Amino acid sequence: MKTVDLRFSTQINDGLHETCADGASLAFDTKYGIMFCAYMPGYHGDYGESRGKIHLSYFPASQPTNIRYVEIARGDDVYVPNILGLGDGSVRVFYERYSRKDGDHAICFRDFDFITEELSAEKIVSVCRADGTLSPLCLSEVNTYLEKNGYFDHVYRASEQMIFGGFTPFRDEDGYTYGALPSELSEVVLFRSKDNMETVEFFAVYPRPVQYEFDYKILDGKIYALYRTNQKENGNTFAYSEDGGKTWSAPMDMEGSIQCRPRVIISGGKVVLCYNYFDDNSGNRPNVIMGRTAIRLCTMEKNEVKPLMDMHSKYGIVNVALCDVLGDVYLAYSTSHSALEYQNGTPYVRGKDAVRYISLGDLFEKEEA
Repeated sequence: MKTVDLRFSTQINDGLHETCADGASLAFDTKYGIMFCAYMPGYHGDYGESRGKIHLSYFPASQPTNIRYVEIARGDDVYVPNILGLGDGSVRVFYERYSRKDGDHAICFRDFDFITEELSAEKIVSVCRADGTLSPLCLSEVNTYLEKNGYFDHVYRASEQMIFGGFTPFRDEDGYTYGALPSELSEVVLFRSKDNMETVEFFAVYPRPVQYEFDYKILDGKIYALYRTNQKENGNTFAYSEDGGKTWSAPMDMEGSIQCRPRVIISGGKVVLCYNYFDDNSGNRPNVIMGRTAIRLCTMEKNEVKPLMDMHSKYGIVNVALCDVLGDVYLAYSTSHSALEYQNGTPYVRGKDAVRYISLGDLFEKEEA
């Protein structure tokens, strides 16, 4: 198994005046070789997550220099960005309008063209109902779908907000874009779209409780999902479906994992799972929620998890983003010094500091040789 020291990663924001309160998410433009990274900038030394801005940075994927930035949204209610590459040098950035009040919260998006540096007006994502009518995508639509599909008495009901940034959008050979709508300890509604998630349709439900993040990919008709479990269990769990989401396997806990933002990608024709875990060799024993000092990549073979790569950083690792670019894997993550810093045995919370970025190359190059 390979080991990677993330000290050799590149910082893509200053980590001082502009920190990363949450994020990041990645998208790659194959025509121009540009990588895009969307995140929420926060305040230096403040662990509290910002709900005031959505930023986008962009740079050459192979050499992250000449990094540029654009502000996507501003206000006291914008939250959790997600990103989808549209091709021809443009990306679609999604975010939630979150008022901290009960009720529905709109999922919005704007398109950015890095060639013209034009930013489109804000639009709201729509959901196509079973009768063909359109409605703004919101919590009430999610709960209505759950009830109509046999979840009327479900224990884990979507509440407060949808974490639209809790998954990684992906396309299949038929032109569909896929995603999911996790919430706080609820079932997850899976959706697909023919117009880059401007309009979505629900097609399946993951029927177990998920805490905020649920990522999945489809390979050879099989759905592979990795998700964050609740805070009492402090970990990540894997499951799969062989019938399009009608039934699911028994959940499998990822050994040593710590709750954060798990990711799934397809690389080299294989399923790759990515999650935070606690590094016993680091010498520190921070609170399990804050002690994210390592990332593990695993492959799935015959429904068995096999470790592939470990990555370590003494500066902390949170909110991981991962994508495959023409066979090479790229990683972005937020740092948090609180993963190691203690004062007289008491955790010293500094907050999330910077977004960093690294190329991991071809994960299976040595194996195939």
